[in-house]
Amino acid sequence: MTASTSTALDKPYLAIDLQKVVSNIARIAERLKHHGVFFRPHFKTHQCAAIGELFRPLGVSAITVSSLDMAAYFADFGWQDITLAVPVNPGQLHAINAIARRIKLNLLVDCAETTRALDSSLEVSCPVWVKVDVGYGRAGVKWCDERGVLALVRLIQRSDRLNFAGLLTHCGHTYACRGREQVNGLFEEGRVRMLGLKQLLADRGITARISMGDTPSASLAENFDGVDEMRPGNFVFYDVTQSMVGSCSVDDIAVAVACPVIGKYAQDMKIIVYGGSVHLSKDAFTYDGQRLFGQLALHKSGGWQPVPIADAQVFSCCQEVSQVKVTRPVFDQIKLGQPVYILPAHSCLAAEIYPRYITTDGQAQERFRLYPSQMG
Repeated sequence: MTASTSTALDKPYLAIDLQKVVSNIARIAERLKHHGVFFRPHFKTHQCAAIGELFRPLGVSAITVSSLDMAAYFADFGWQDITLAVPVNPGQLHAINAIARRIKLNLLVDCAETTRALDSSLEVSCPVWVKVDVGYGRAGVKWCDERGVLALVRLIQRSDRLNFAGLLTHCGHTYACRGREQVNGLFEEGRVRMLGLKQLLADRGITARISMGDTPSASLAENFDGVDEMRPGNFVFYDVTQSMVGSCSVDDIAVAVACPVIGKYAQDMKIIVYGGSVHLSKDAFTYDGQRLFGQLALHKSGGWQPVPIADAQVFSCCQEVSQVKVTRPVFDQIKLGQPVYILPAHSCLAAEIYPRYITTDGQAQERFRLYPSQMG
């Protein structure tokens, strides 16, 4: 199923370059090892058992996931130390018990009500992290709410079933940064805020580990002092947004959506591809003031060659098709029916769409999929 300039493609599929995947994993693993930080990768991006196995030779034994279903999936493949990196949903206490009986399941809380529900319902002991918001604004106890953090930690400590693990945060606002300096600034701000809370607890005789995690910080930050573990996930594939941030080069992007060309319009100097929001997601990035939905790449032996964004702009993404404004040299290279590649704006959501990946050498890799029997 490898795309070529002479192969007709019936519908879009998600292609991955395993060599780039391996290189991306090794680079981040070595970087965090150099800084003395425990590497607990987030598997929410690839959600694939086969890709997960690529981490084991590097000594990775603990992972992060974004749902209980994903935790169960990876537990089936032998992962025994898993952090669920979203605050506990009280409606899933039965499922939490089922998984916690099988593995070491690390949980997050950000309020007293959920913590009490967890304490009264857990059938086995679980490590529990306090989720802290250091500036992203999505979830967690505000870093400046020292009284709230301390009260929640003490509530955990009073429980016979909950074991206080430490303070956990996600600097997701680094995704809006452009360049190493901006990423370093936000990560350093978050690191200092977390260490301030750690000292607050230490002054009261409470030991806390610090868990942080985002791909820009893992890729670019320079000072990890006091950080015990990092949980990046997107780095496995990277994407165009990460290349804009500066976390990677466009050549490091290891995932692309292969799309057939179904229209060429010389008067508008654009092409139409069969590959829209149901194939790419609707995520976008901003380039030169314009909202774009991916980066065009052309087939080359063993993979794809990215086209500079200035020469090809995916400016419209409808349900089934996308429009790409191109320069004359790019237009002349492309033929109707020819597969091209779209590097996604956000690889996590693009990957979520597909039940399997196709490697650049034509091999299928099945990934986690939520089937009806798992719902409820």
